[in-house]
Amino acid sequence: MTMLKMSRKQLAVIGVARKRLALDEDVYRDILRQVAGVESTLDLDWIGFTRVMERFKQLGFESTWSKRTFGNRAGMASPAQVETIRGMWRDWSGADHERALAAWLQRTCKVSALRFVDPEAAGKAINGLRAMLKRKRVTVSEHERATAD
Repeated sequence: MTMLKMSRKQLAVIGVARKRLALDEDVYRDILRQVAGVESTLDLDWIGFTRVMERFKQLGFESTWSKRTFGNRAGMASPAQVETIRGMWRDWSGADHERALAAWLQRTCKVSALRFVDPEAAGKAINGLRAMLKRKRVTVSEHERATAD
């Protein structure tokens, strides 16, 4: 299973937290190594990002991130599923267009917005996006072979 890249927004949240907490380079790198086992923010995966944000929260940082992922809600998609869907949509579309994602979710899962996605619909959306990304990669590689000839 491939790990999703950190989004620009996630990287930005980490940067904001670092500035608000006034962490110097050495302290920041120590946190990355201790809680996520990485040397650079760019090496973080979903789990590492979550752990770093938890550590920043312990240090006093308050984020609006849970508003974006809608937090843990009974009967609804988990924050990890929400971020996976957003990340896969961004990889497929090349942008963070909430309206376009909502329109796709309406057509595919009969759900009007990401915040209303339940675990079953999240699975359907993730599998659909996985197939779309696979087709996109095949199409790009076929195009590259055709233009190389």
